[in-house]
Amino acid sequence: MGARRRSIFDSLLSEILDAEQDRPVSGPIRPEQTAAEIKALTKLDYAEGLRRCLNHQEVAEIVSIARKQVWPRLNDQAMELLSPAEFARRWSPLGVDFKTADWTWPEGLALLGVYLRKTRGVLKRPVICINTAHHPLMVGVSFDHEMGHHLTAQIFDSKDDAQFLQYTGYAAHLSDPAELAADVMVTLAGYPQRQARRLFASAGKEPGARKGQATASALEQAVAYIAKRYGLDFSAEFATEKKLQCLAALIHYTRLRQALLDEYDI
Repeated sequence: MGARRRSIFDSLLSEILDAEQDRPVSGPIRPEQTAAEIKALTKLDYAEGLRRCLNHQEVAEIVSIARKQVWPRLNDQAMELLSPAEFARRWSPLGVDFKTADWTWPEGLALLGVYLRKTRGVLKRPVICINTAHHPLMVGVSFDHEMGHHLTAQIFDSKDDAQFLQYTGYAAHLSDPAELAADVMVTLAGYPQRQARRLFASAGKEPGARKGQATASALEQAVAYIAKRYGLDFSAEFATEKKLQCLAALIHYTRLRQALLDEYDI
């Protein structure tokens, strides 16, 4: 038997770390500490996490809410990346205010966005805050994720006044229905059903592959699709920290998208 082919995600991680070995990294995101977490995302059982948090009917309800209020073509057509100003212009009428900030200071860089619930005497309307210091794709993902929280606030009546999106939190989303619901909207926006079927048609068909385990070629196609559609180029010159954040998100949303297709045919 030949050597097992390395995943595109493992290859990208190695390339990012190798290219940045001699560069000092400032901020809270340390490549050597982040690598283990990113590798762990490739091994988590996304199908089990999805089934545990959201059943088929709940996912269908989430999609229905999103289509009626914000994304009429969700899961039918890939969503475009909008500027922060355009996000705010389109979505402010839905009962939410928007704030953006360039949080490049160390602790701030680890934060992608936050949804602040309406609080008597403090906030008249919910507020979505987005860190625009990140790659444009991550800024768009953060807007969509936090808007997902706003749309499903009545379904998941969290007692927390604020819900934070951090690049380090993806694994925890697999045991948190509210977070996973917001992630569902993001991944369906990025990978509409027709595209997902095309990308993951070969999943589980290689000898020894488990159900829900995409082939190396399928993952490579997924990465190529996102790169072309949303301009995510890991060979481009941008900060190591931001590349690692993008890679963690790419793994999470790609694997969640396959789980939705495999488990619920969505």
